[in-house]
Amino acid sequence: MTKPVKHIAIVDAGKNTAFIDAVLALIQDRYQFKMVHPRKADYIFHSCMGKEVVKYDGIRIFVTGECVTPDFNICDYAMGFDHIQFGDRYCRLPLIKLYKEAYSTFLEPRPDPEEVFRTKKGFCAYVMSNTKNSAPERETIFTAISKYKRVDCGGRWNNNVGGPVDDKIAFQSNYKFVLAIENYSHPGYLTEKFAQAAQSNAIPIYWGDPTITKHFNPKAFINCHDFQNIDGLVNLVRELDSNDDQYLTMIKEPWFKNGIEPHELNENVFKDFLSEIFNRPHKRVFRRNKSRWGIKSIKQSGKFSFL
Repeated sequence: MTKPVKHIAIVDAGKNTAFIDAVLALIQDRYQFKMVHPRKADYIFHSCMGKEVVKYDGIRIFVTGECVTPDFNICDYAMGFDHIQFGDRYCRLPLIKLYKEAYSTFLEPRPDPEEVFRTKKGFCAYVMSNTKNSAPERETIFTAISKYKRVDCGGRWNNNVGGPVDDKIAFQSNYKFVLAIENYSHPGYLTEKFAQAAQSNAIPIYWGDPTITKHFNPKAFINCHDFQNIDGLVNLVRELDSNDDQYLTMIKEPWFKNGIEPHELNENVFKDFLSEIFNRPHKRVFRRNKSRWGIKSIKQSGKFSFL
């Protein structure tokens, strides 16, 4: 059976369109996509790297891997981090879901804890390369834990292992703990960092999304948001590091609550959201406000005229 062809364009995504490509890959089994000039596109996927999208009149679908809330005055539909509802116009898609290999760790049974434990030669790993415009908690948590025991840094920042590592997962897999710290804390903003710590069969020391335990099992990782002060966090790390039985108990726990992937993160949710957009008659799928005030709002939001 021939798949329907959809004429699309990508704008405002910078030089790297990998995030949008990953979104399209979710439904490549249902549609063929033909890249065309934005003026000829029926559907325009756009992100947060500019406002060029307001120059074009196709159906606008906002997607982002950054912590940016969609502007529904500009877009018709959006896929983002926020825990919001907006009729048929929004679907929550945290970045963690698009790192397929890492995310698949959550769907598989936990490996034998005794075997995992035997592979752990080091205490704690951290792979981080950029602190520019990022949360100070990154350095605060690292510094506090380092005062207890050395944290091996395999990124460009504070590297102490002889240079940046080539394989993040292979590097992290040697350690009992992995620092998984977002560059910002916002409800729903959950990136690949947590999944890659899990993929390394380590205990993630996580900071970022304060709502992470809505879906993920709090017994399976260390949640920095549970502590009123940094001393409490370090004390728990010390306790797990010095008590093998407690450590083994934690790495036995399923990643999801009740061991079941939540419906919100099921791949069919994202496929069906996009399919509803692509399957409707084109003229009926627009959602943004095209009234006089809607057009005025769009003009005020960017440097370009609305066409």
